[in-house]
Amino acid sequence: MTPSPDQILALNTRLCQIIEGKGSALDLIAAATHILPFTAAFAVVNRPERNPIYLADTYPEGAAKAAVQQYVDSTYLLNPIYNAFLSGLEPGLHTMTDLAPDNWHPCTDRTDVMSASDEEIGYRTPGWPAGLQEVSLTVTLPHGFMGEVSFGRPVSAGGFTPDVIAGLRPFYPLFTSAFRALWSRKSALAFDAAVSSRPGLEDFATTELSPRKGEVVRMILKGHSSQSISLTLGIALPTVKTHRKNAHAKLGISTQQQLFSTFLTWQSSQTGKLESATFPIAPL
Repeated sequence: MTPSPDQILALNTRLCQIIEGKGSALDLIAAATHILPFTAAFAVVNRPERNPIYLADTYPEGAAKAAVQQYVDSTYLLNPIYNAFLSGLEPGLHTMTDLAPDNWHPCTDRTDVMSASDEEIGYRTPGWPAGLQEVSLTVTLPHGFMGEVSFGRPVSAGGFTPDVIAGLRPFYPLFTSAFRALWSRKSALAFDAAVSSRPGLEDFATTELSPRKGEVVRMILKGHSSQSISLTLGIALPTVKTHRKNAHAKLGISTQQQLFSTFLTWQSSQTGKLESATFPIAPL
């Protein structure tokens, strides 16, 4: 798909308006319609070991839009883009299948995700449109944050071929400038200062669990199965299962769902009240 001169002009004009302070995150998403065939998209700011900051989305009202919020609240922990960000993802254009770990085996016993072998990463959040392929445009932001616009298109409609993604690449620098301009108006420095000392995933259950048990628990929370943990950490599968069992006992729980609920309850108690009272995050 080669954009026409008129499409390129419309895209550049819209992005320049955002850079000049005349647009929103929704306008940033809308700008891509001139050169990229997608059906829905969302924009977030990822931050280390904490849930993403929601900016905007174009998913349909109802179950799909609720699924976006579910992603921001919890299932981001499973997302290959988010986990690659934690591992030092370079900014650019990425597909989730390219970034999924070699040993990726998503868990199947969580109530907030649906196992789906026909999806590109093996699961989806309930309500999320089925059969989407996603490509993410990621941007480096100050203080270790990463901006992301994730575009979705059904595989049945062609998804995102390498040629389609290549057509977006020449405009990446301008998208980067526009995203950074949006975020600068969001007072990222003030927000970062407010949350920099708040506990995140790395701080969960540090007094209750040994470093190795804590590492296993963090991988469970990110969606790894026992087999995936064994392969990734290079420890025997029975050892992983023993660590899981002992971690459950230390935390007074017996199932993986209880572990996830315990983490969310702890996270809310540590961050929720201060975050909502001090810096309410409204869509840009």
